[in-house]
Amino acid sequence: MIGIFDSGVGGLASYNEARRLLPSEDIIYLADSKNAPYGTKDKETIIKLVKSNIKMLKERGSKKILIACCTASSIYSSLSREEQKIAVPIIIPAVYEALSSGSRITTVSTSYTASSHAFKEAAAALCKSAEVTEIAAQILVELVECGARDGGLLPRESAILDGICAKIRDTSPDSLILGCTHFSHLEGEFALRLPTVKIVNAALIGARVLVSSITDSAHESGKTIYI
Repeated sequence: MIGIFDSGVGGLASYNEARRLLPSEDIIYLADSKNAPYGTKDKETIIKLVKSNIKMLKERGSKKILIACCTASSIYSSLSREEQKIAVPIIIPAVYEALSSGSRITTVSTSYTASSHAFKEAAAALCKSAEVTEIAAQILVELVECGARDGGLLPRESAILDGICAKIRDTSPDSLILGCTHFSHLEGEFALRLPTVKIVNAALIGARVLVSSITDSAHESGKTIYI
């Protein structure tokens, strides 16, 4: 049994990838919509929410848990050793993937993740020459929660994304990390507006890392439980 949690629908991209790679694995998906969004909260509140989610999923039988949220992953170092052993964050894997295309990285994320500089610190630890620009785009979380998706943006939604992509384009990045799992639902829209930039989907990368951390994926039922 594996667990996946996020503050809403963003982590469903991670769930879909994990389900594709592990079709017979039992999965619990926790969407903490009650406390959404995480990206506007303070650090101590986020730590409490992450610890609570890990505890809940562990009590329900999860042996490994994906923190399918970059804001939540940014406080990974504040977790206990036991919590870190069972939980898999997604920021470092996403940065590692981005660095494979060059040292100039731009991230688009929630307000908290951008201000925490979690991506910049992760990149510095992996590559001294890395240049990371962090852009906050909290409004996209609300748009995705309200239904914004690839290929179906309303004029206002499209205009907002155009403005954000203009800021990204000005940073001349080799790659763009979608530093909020909600943004994976707009990956195609980002790619359309930034055709020469490698798009790194943290939600998918995180799911693949979770899968690689599991040694025994042979289970019979393959149930999905949503809570």
